[in-house]
Formats: sequence, C-alpha cells, structure tokens
Amino acid sequence: MASGQDPSDPKWVHVREWREPEQLIRVSADAEDRGAVYFSGAGSMAGARALTELLDELRALIGTDKRFVAIVDLRDLAGAPLRAQFHIGKWLFARKRQIERVAVFGGRPFEMRIARAVMKIARMREASFFDSLDDALRWLGWGRTVYP
Repeated sequence: MASGQDPSDPKWVHVREWREPEQLIRVSADAEDRGAVYFSGAGSMAGARALTELLDELRALIGTDKRFVAIVDLRDLAGAPLRAQFHIGKWLFARKRQIERVAVFGGRPFEMRIARAVMKIARMREASFFDSLDDALRWLGWGRTVYP
C-alpha cells in the first residue's frame, strides 16, 4: 500500500504518520521547510482530524512564523467524505499565510476535484494541480531527488 516519501530517509527531519486499517497519512518536512503530505486508502473524518493534528505538530516543530512549500501526493487516495474535505479546507484557511505554495498531484479525477474544492474553501491562491509528479516538482522548482 504505502509509497510516498520514505520516512527513514534522513532528508526528512520531521516525519509524522497516522495509520488505521487500510489508511495511511504521512506528513514530512525537510531542513529547507519543504513539506510533503502522502495519503493512502479511503479518506475519512478521523483521517481529516488526524491530518490537521499532524500538520499542527509539524508547525510547532518548524515554527509557526515560517512559510513553507509543500507537495501533496494523492496517487493512492481512494476518495474522502465531504465533511472531511470541509474540515481540511477550514484548517488551511486559518493557516494559509504560512503556506507559500502547494502542488497537488496524482489523484484520480474525483480526488483532484476534492483537492480543488478544499483549496477553494481555503482560498489558497498559490495552489496548483498536476497529473504527474514531474510536473508538480517542476512547478515547485524542486529537483527529482526531493520527492520519490
């Protein structure tokens, strides 16, 4: 099931995970304040709450005054309820000043519509959506070695 960023890779100085049967959320940050979020399995309200808690933990470690750039990997996401989308969008809206840019990639059409809706709820103007990892990395200005 799990791909995404390798939590044992030393470039990820902060890694947090939440697991349930058939579900994984992994958030990571490197020393350059680049973040990665990976989803696997079917989304849920419990997963949405866990995601915002994991992100708040990382923000506390990195510093709530820092702005960061992030990549969101939806290749292995299998849907999410509307309430979960709203919860994530509301969280992002309250913290959007800390997010410089975010690239979302790899989701099926339904998951990408969800991601667009979440970013719209959050009024995230610096969010872009891509079919491929390479396009997302290019938009962020990251090399191919930053994210698998």
